[in-house]
Amino acid sequence: MSRFGADPHAFFTRVYADVAPWEIGDAQPDMARLLAAYPPADPVLDLGSATGDLAIYLANLGHEVIGLEFVAAAVEQARAKISRLPAESAARLRFVTGDATRPSALGIPLGAAVDSGFLHLLDPAATDLFIADLARAIAPGGRYYLHEFAVEFPIDNVPRAVTEEEIETRFSLASGWRLLEMRRAEFFNRVAQPTPAVIACAERV
Repeated sequence: MSRFGADPHAFFTRVYADVAPWEIGDAQPDMARLLAAYPPADPVLDLGSATGDLAIYLANLGHEVIGLEFVAAAVEQARAKISRLPAESAARLRFVTGDATRPSALGIPLGAAVDSGFLHLLDPAATDLFIADLARAIAPGGRYYLHEFAVEFPIDNVPRAVTEEEIETRFSLASGWRLLEMRRAEFFNRVAQPTPAVIACAERV
């Protein structure tokens, strides 16, 4: 995460001292539509789960969900939301403080991983390592759902663009993945117009 200064953890900890601009109180609409079209298998890992909106959305649909986030303050906020959920949803959901670039460290074969704005935080070298680790963590037939910015902004401390060409290359059959869907999308936030985005679902083979 070198795009976010020498200490990305400190940067994101400051962001979560307030309400982060990408926190919209629910799953991103395009991600919700993708999950409906290609239902995930359990357990589902929410990569960079922030304060838990997407993980909670999935738990309310009946999925077993783990939220993985490296900012402790965000995890605390997510755990506080569990107390307001129906008991059935709360029982299916837990949040863990840890490194989402290393999902295999959980030691759990995953049915799916959801990524609503995580991959686009990583530079290309970190992305290489992350995708290799993710491939070890997701069971054959498991799916990875990603929703990322598709435009580059010429300012500091913002995500990078993830292109359709990059997704096609990283999630090819030769790389052990089958790309089930990819399309243009929007990424909503609380402070500005939606950002042009790309969304995709890839399946491990």
